[in-house]
Amino acid sequence: MKTRTQTILSVVRIIALIGYIGAIVAGLRIIIPFIIGFITDKFSIDTGTGLDTLRSTHLLTYVFMMSFVIVLAIMKVQVWEKLREILEEINLSSPFSGKVASMLENMSYIILAIGAIYFMADIYANNVSKSISIIDKHFFKTDYQYFFSAGIVYVVAQIFKRGVELQEENELTV
Repeated sequence: MKTRTQTILSVVRIIALIGYIGAIVAGLRIIIPFIIGFITDKFSIDTGTGLDTLRSTHLLTYVFMMSFVIVLAIMKVQVWEKLREILEEINLSSPFSGKVASMLENMSYIILAIGAIYFMADIYANNVSKSISIIDKHFFKTDYQYFFSAGIVYVVAQIFKRGVELQEENELTV
């Protein structure tokens, strides 16, 4: 018989898988039209970013802005992938493991990098919007939620590390 925690963990694993697949689809929805747009000019391809009108007039700016969007999409896929790996690795009979703590810490670094890239992209968009009116200066809208999230995940990773230490001490005591 499954406990409530096991049931919740199973549901969260499914949600993480759905989020992972959704992040992949969202990333491909941006990357594929971006690449096809350079191969053919026969038909208009919408990347869904609102930057497509910029391509014909300011190609270099378009490439830089789309590079930010693509890198962010790839990194969001990585976060979902890490979450899936963490959820698969967690063992409820012995929840604290060094591997899970390490994976959580790595996930916090990826989230921190996403926040840093959003911050840089926001600065770039703000500067470019002064000379190109098509670009909204708040296109990337950094509101620092990724920095906050990275901090929370990092703290959880440190708690897991301490849990590993206590679990090892407890096993040595017995």
